Amino acid sequence: MKHIRQFFYLTIGCTFPGFWMLHASGLYAGWYAPLQNLFHTKSSGWPSFITAAFLYGIVIACFEVMYRLIKHSQP
Repeated sequence: MKHIRQFFYLTIGCTFPGFWMLHASGLYAGWYAPLQNLFHTKSSGWPSFITAAFLYGIVIACFEVMYRLIKHSQP
């Protein structure tokens, strides 16, 4: 089980910069458009970073919940 968790975090750490780059270039731009409108900016760098980090945080939280549920369900 420990190796699954380590592999997951290694994968998350290696894929985040690439996803952020794709996200900032316009992939799912509607996710950070509200932040751009709220702060009256045309920049896509920091709003896309916030939404990408939020998305990865949700994925990590879901993984941790599932990991701990599975870990504690085994005798």
